[in-house]
Amino acid sequence: MPFPATPLARFGLFLVLFGAFTSVTLVTVSAADDPALDSIEASSTPKSREFGDFDVIPDLIPESGPVADATIDWTPAWFVTVGIVSVLTLIIGLKLNAFLALIISAILVSVLVGFDAGAGMGERMNAVVSAFGNSAAGVGIVIAMAAIIGKCMLDSGSADRIVRTAVDVTGEKKASLGLMISGFILAIPVFFDTVFYLLVPLARSLHRRTGKNYLRYLMAIATGGCITHTLVPPTPGPLLVAAILNVDIGMMMIVGAIVAIPSAIVGLAFSIYADHKSPIPMRPLGAHDDRHQPLDDEKLPGLFTSLLPVLLPVVLIGAGTLATTLADGEDRAAVLTTDVEDFDLLAQRFASATEKSPAGRLLASDQITEKQRQRLTRPAQNDVEQQAVVSIINRALLDPDYYSPEAFADVGIPPVAEKLMKTDQVRMKPVDRRRMNRALLDAAYPELIAAQRWDSPMRRTANSLGLWSNPNFALLLAALAAMLTFKIVRTLSWRELGVDVEESLMSGGVIILITAAGGAFGAMLSQTGIGDTIQQYFSGQSAAGIAILLLAWCVAAVLKVAQGSSTVAMIVGAGMIAAIMGGDEPPFHMVYVATAVGSGSLMGSWMNDSGFWVFAKMGGLTESEALRTWTPLLATLSIGGLITTIILSQIMPIAG
Repeated sequence: MPFPATPLARFGLFLVLFGAFTSVTLVTVSAADDPALDSIEASSTPKSREFGDFDVIPDLIPESGPVADATIDWTPAWFVTVGIVSVLTLIIGLKLNAFLALIISAILVSVLVGFDAGAGMGERMNAVVSAFGNSAAGVGIVIAMAAIIGKCMLDSGSADRIVRTAVDVTGEKKASLGLMISGFILAIPVFFDTVFYLLVPLARSLHRRTGKNYLRYLMAIATGGCITHTLVPPTPGPLLVAAILNVDIGMMMIVGAIVAIPSAIVGLAFSIYADHKSPIPMRPLGAHDDRHQPLDDEKLPGLFTSLLPVLLPVVLIGAGTLATTLADGEDRAAVLTTDVEDFDLLAQRFASATEKSPAGRLLASDQITEKQRQRLTRPAQNDVEQQAVVSIINRALLDPDYYSPEAFADVGIPPVAEKLMKTDQVRMKPVDRRRMNRALLDAAYPELIAAQRWDSPMRRTANSLGLWSNPNFALLLAALAAMLTFKIVRTLSWRELGVDVEESLMSGGVIILITAAGGAFGAMLSQTGIGDTIQQYFSGQSAAGIAILLLAWCVAAVLKVAQGSSTVAMIVGAGMIAAIMGGDEPPFHMVYVATAVGSGSLMGSWMNDSGFWVFAKMGGLTESEALRTWTPLLATLSIGGLITTIILSQIMPIAG
């Protein structure tokens, strides 16, 4: 296999291989001596019982002595290793097309999973196809529209107008800082990939103007977008981490932004270094990218018209995100004391509940303690006790395993619960989980608990924005605006415009295929069960103080390297850390544990991460170039976030 010639290239390749090696090594070393604690994935483990101050999992605790190596299945780690070696060898060693390499590696890993589970090979092939389809559904329209927006903004002069205005304000030397700040702000209400799609035309136009620093401009956008994507709500990842760790959303937003700022500055400094050490030329994304010559300044479209394709989706998506966040904050699925018809009868129902009944499932939830279970079986005598009862019920309604076919065999499943049960349970927001379980509880005991009143003026507002704030629709509107500007400025016929749009879609199609294949490969790595293996290993750990921050960062980093998704790494990692900590509180605010998890989820981004392919293909970089730029950039942001978190936790603990 050819070895990279430059030191930066060698460093990039080393970092990826080191991250892959670390992900396998950390789950294959001998387990620690501490008792295994409750797992976040309750669905994959038996219900816990009380053991001292901790909830422990009986199946993971030997009859005597510490957790043994035999309790952990190492097979998934080997499957992940095979997948890592396969994709790196095919792409870097054999120079195979990235789409083919990712699909072949995904099939290989899927087949290995099938052999281990005794599943049919046709079934495993269908799993790859299904994962590819799900990934394509998530990015297909967005990337296609982004390709149109990018080409139209460049060829119409819109990007040039924005860049000239920005350079006049900031100066050419600070242009990369402006791009970084733009990505930093826009990625708070909007997903990173959408922000990157919208700002790439500005980076390309800025390079055309300056004739240099193309890589710096791309990395500046990535720096700003990535760091807030993992640290600042209402982006789903940090929003769910805050909910899992019981951190106030406002506190998460403030501290997340404070942690993100120095990390972004360090990331920008690394971007400047990488561009100086190993500059990368701007390459055409399509066959005829240079068909239209640059326009004179007086012929460029106005600033508002130029900004419209960028501002339109940001405003629409941001408005929908804000309305949904405010509606979720109302928590209309929570049980109120006024919703309970008879507290005495409710206590009797809990006291006589069998294990295989809706009330029994609520009592058995690992979301509540034994003392809280006993409280539910005793009648509430006053307002304070009534409030305590409904608070315990609301806590139990966050259990991802509340529903079971046996317990609800005689209960008609409400449509809303049936719909929510079909969605991605890992990424489900707590408010939606409580809504799902509350609907089941209402259906089981209509005589005891009034039906939830989900609709509110704010929820109706959020629902009314559902179409307009959908990223696919918002970017479609932005693409139409960019096309119309392009047609008017260049005085094109509809046929000529159609030719340009078709060319942009052809280049976008390749990006869609590669990104979806990367998603399928990451999904197959997840299906190996590597998450459970990592979970079992770390469940034997215990830590306090700074050590818990290091552990939180490490757990999220290993999960990210293993399966590719920062959001999943954050959600699962936060749950694991919550289980490891039990009921103990660190000597600082829990928000720092949340930012440590968010920072760790940036570490080790490589070819199983869709963000890697978005950066590489939309930026016009090769796989090797992305490995030595994107991968170490995110590692820099990750380590910077961890260091900032540790420092803040010591000088500004906000304890209590």
